[in-house]
Amino acid sequence: MQHNSGSFKAADGTSIYTEHWLPEGETWAVVVISHGVGEHVARYEHVAARLVADGFAVYGLDHRGHGKSEGVRAYYDDFNQPVNDLKQYIDQVQAAPPGKKIFLYGHSLGSLIALVFTLRHQRNLSGLIISGTPLEIEAGEPKLLIALAGLLDRLIPQAAITPLPTSYLSTDPELVRAYENDPLVYHGNVRVRIGHQIVQNSRMVKTRLSEITLPLLVIHGAEDKICPPAGSETLYRGAGSTDKTLKLYPGMFHEIHNEIDKATVLNDVAAWFATH
Repeated sequence: MQHNSGSFKAADGTSIYTEHWLPEGETWAVVVISHGVGEHVARYEHVAARLVADGFAVYGLDHRGHGKSEGVRAYYDDFNQPVNDLKQYIDQVQAAPPGKKIFLYGHSLGSLIALVFTLRHQRNLSGLIISGTPLEIEAGEPKLLIALAGLLDRLIPQAAITPLPTSYLSTDPELVRAYENDPLVYHGNVRVRIGHQIVQNSRMVKTRLSEITLPLLVIHGAEDKICPPAGSETLYRGAGSTDKTLKLYPGMFHEIHNEIDKATVLNDVAAWFATH
């Protein structure tokens, strides 16, 4: 497996860090990874390795404010920024191995970025995998906090007030410890604007799910206490795709690709890519 890193300048000059993993032989198709809040794409190296073994090239970026990309940690001024960064990156990726199908794999916050991207640029993609989506996260948050979110967003957008319980990332304690000790992970609470924009964009996406017609695989841990599995059920029911699959994994938490039985999840993902 070949592994390289790079960067590009976003439209506003922000430096966005990237990584890609390539097979030694022929590339069958391309997978682009959109990671979750507070983390970075290097945490998906094992996911990339599993897909590269089947002949897929895997590309990913650290969203602005995450990992090795520039910006205020785990923050952006506008949800359009990471979506536009992703568009700029995918345009570059399309030119790297020209003519290859491109699939988008989004997890958690990255799944919402991927869904908004898809609603705008669906013709750039051949398929979509959505993992741990926050589409119904509003149901799990205190009603008062949701009601005050707009006001707080205007007054203190960068304030970090909503805890992210790391113990619910995975049932694997070693994974949780690795996350908590990772210097590239943002370890603070979720910032007001991020939380507010997750809710606002989730509401918007849910009104337009029928517009998504790509082949779609929706995956979620059945015991996810960070993003309710109901979000994946909403996506599956509402998507206009005729080729769509929902998989809920019993006993698994939020990061199903980092669970004790992650091999089952990654084999399912690889099999879905191989048939599409």
